[in-house]
Amino acid sequence: MTGLSAPELALGQALLRQGWLNRSQLLYAQRRHEVSGGSFAGQLVRLGLVGDRDMGDVVAEARGLVYQHTLPPGQPSADALSLCRREICQSLSFLPLRVEAGQLTVWLGEGNPEKVADWVRRRLGLQLLLLQGPFSAVIQAVDKAYAPMRDSARDAFDRERRRLEQDSQGSLGTEPMMQAMITLAGRERATDIHIIPDAQSLLLAFRIDGVLSPVAAMPRVLARLVSAIKVAGGMDIADNLRPQDGRFSFDGGGLTLDIRVSTAVTPHGESVVMRLLSKGNFISGLEDLGFYSEHVPLLHRFFTQPYGLALMTGPTGSGKTTTLYAGLKPHGMSGKSILTVEDPVEYDLPSACQTQVNRRAGYTFDSAIRHFLRHDPDIMLIGEIRDGETAEAAIRASETGHLVLSTLHVNNVFSVPARLQSLGVSSLSISESLIGVVTQRLIRRLCLQCRQIDDSPISQRPPSLQSRLGNSPVYRAVGCSHCRETGYFGRLPAYEILLIDSGVSQWIAAGAGRHALKGVLTPGNHVGMLDVCARRLIEGETSLEEFQRVFGIFDEMTVT
Repeated sequence: MTGLSAPELALGQALLRQGWLNRSQLLYAQRRHEVSGGSFAGQLVRLGLVGDRDMGDVVAEARGLVYQHTLPPGQPSADALSLCRREICQSLSFLPLRVEAGQLTVWLGEGNPEKVADWVRRRLGLQLLLLQGPFSAVIQAVDKAYAPMRDSARDAFDRERRRLEQDSQGSLGTEPMMQAMITLAGRERATDIHIIPDAQSLLLAFRIDGVLSPVAAMPRVLARLVSAIKVAGGMDIADNLRPQDGRFSFDGGGLTLDIRVSTAVTPHGESVVMRLLSKGNFISGLEDLGFYSEHVPLLHRFFTQPYGLALMTGPTGSGKTTTLYAGLKPHGMSGKSILTVEDPVEYDLPSACQTQVNRRAGYTFDSAIRHFLRHDPDIMLIGEIRDGETAEAAIRASETGHLVLSTLHVNNVFSVPARLQSLGVSSLSISESLIGVVTQRLIRRLCLQCRQIDDSPISQRPPSLQSRLGNSPVYRAVGCSHCRETGYFGRLPAYEILLIDSGVSQWIAAGAGRHALKGVLTPGNHVGMLDVCARRLIEGETSLEEFQRVFGIFDEMTVT
């Protein structure tokens, strides 16, 4: 191999020996690295070929460093942070942790240790102690440590808003306001921006960790901001009587985003929703998404079958596509032809042929499947099964020797057979083709910096959880500056897994009645949603309040 430095070549060979990569994957990564440059180890992680934590472990061994997989308690210190600007930490991929006795300890990501050591020696005159960390964890830690950036983004947004509110002649452009709004949303970890008109004002809200949070009430004079968004999205600003969709790219404030725009017509004007998608998104493995380690082998079985249909189910925004890609990631460049059709394409999968539906051109999910069958596929990822035509096409593809992965909107794994039957698929075809189902929700993770023991009476816990929780203490949300006073920071999957073995297949063929499940489910083929949620509660990862927000009022028939 050529084009790699000696340390990069050694890293590649080590990954080959340890079985993390095969030779074709390594050669592909090398070609991509020759074009894009940067860190070769980071390139392998971004391509999804090696998990973030796994790569950190391998790199630590190769560099002779101690591997610190989480941020040490009580660090970074204010003294250490004051020595380094945020931009330097981002550029060189490190986080200063502490400084004592003329030595700076840093948490290193994918950055070059020699460059970091050289910068610390020249600019700070200190000795350096390096601790290797997972690449993405270091990046996230830098963002959190220099959190005042979020405050400056809010100041910039408020400044632009006041500037436009005072512009009675409407002579000033709205682009700076739009950029400040998007930057603020990115700093707040928002996935969506909502602009909702009413009779007196425009409500600006961000969806953060799955919950819509109000940000500002803006005067109606700022309704021209909607026109600026429509122009950026390539939409018709003269047409405010019909819903429209658009998209544009945003690069600023340290953010690189692909933004999808949707408008809706209301009696008070146009409502706008902007979905923020990070460009260059790379997928972690199933383990890094929050699935418990003992359940990961069950999930991997879905993706290693030579043929059949595997489905991810749950509501919109529950992480179904992310989980599919995480499971599919190890199969990129593995000698298999992978084809995907989505609406839209959300992640890059190395060496896969990824396409996007185009209804105006007649390119829909079902037509894509028909075309795919002539394209010599091994694995097909279909963004969603929405109608009978797509369902029938997916079943036929799975019956003719292809592995088909897709999503379906149902509330639990046991509703899948009935849903497919309602789309015109026979019970026999379902029982012969279906290989596994996962139902998933995303629940907010309690902020570790402010959570407290929930002292409410045990008798007030949901009846379906009482036997699973016993007398175990659980935690409640409190709120602090770190979590924006919400009590939560980030999200975790709550999930249910059903592996279709011979017993479950017979149950489906017999009509899939819920009353006939007794004796069919075993620890080897089923992981219950309530069991996962109870474990999240006992381990202090979420709260009863969040559990009830996500699942509402339920019984054993709706959440199992």
